[in-house]
Amino acid sequence: MAFCINCGQELAEGAKFCAGCGTAVSDNNSTTQRKTVYDGEIFKCPNCGDILDAYESVCETCGYERRGAKATGSVRELQLKLEELYAKRPPRKVHTIFTQALSGGQVSNADEEIVGLIKNFSIPNNKEDIMEFIILASSNIDMKVYGANSQQYQTLNPAQREVSDAWLAKYEQAYQKAQLMFGGTQDFLNIQGVYEQKMREIQKRKRQLPLLIAGCIGGSLLIVVFVWLLVFLTGSI
Repeated sequence: MAFCINCGQELAEGAKFCAGCGTAVSDNNSTTQRKTVYDGEIFKCPNCGDILDAYESVCETCGYERRGAKATGSVRELQLKLEELYAKRPPRKVHTIFTQALSGGQVSNADEEIVGLIKNFSIPNNKEDIMEFIILASSNIDMKVYGANSQQYQTLNPAQREVSDAWLAKYEQAYQKAQLMFGGTQDFLNIQGVYEQKMREIQKRKRQLPLLIAGCIGGSLLIVVFVWLLVFLTGSI
């Protein structure tokens, strides 16, 4: 099948001129083929061939579930890169609140790379890999950075909080994507249970610090009042 190079109209077999615009047909015209150009990636169901959106994990036409090896590889690649960066981390120094203030809360280059790698990671598009990433993120959230234990709080390396916050933000993002893609399924309900338990624990730990501070202030006030009463009573005698 040939097309006119001037107007694009299909040419009749053996025609010397285009019926639409009158352009002469050369030997080159007779072999000119119309080409289809694709912009970006097109995802097709391997079962029925229907075109899928990039975010779809299940084909609406036949119900086939996509399980991309590329996406699975991206989660494993993230793990490998993180292991390399963790190995480059300098030995952790114990900081008090005073020494941490003097250091300006500086973090190492390796820690900065770790935070950047986590923040820039693209959440996969299929159920299996989202679940794998959620498990990975959940296990890397450092719960002690959100606790009220004063000793842990004072000796934390500044990078621990930044890394954990990056994992937490990505954890929430992956959960929202799971809810969008396969919310209501049993697999999502399993994820939901893990997610809600983790978030409850984090919120509980975050509430402990204000309570601890309030308790310390209250205790200090009681001591002051007690001393004042003791002085007052002693003086009156």
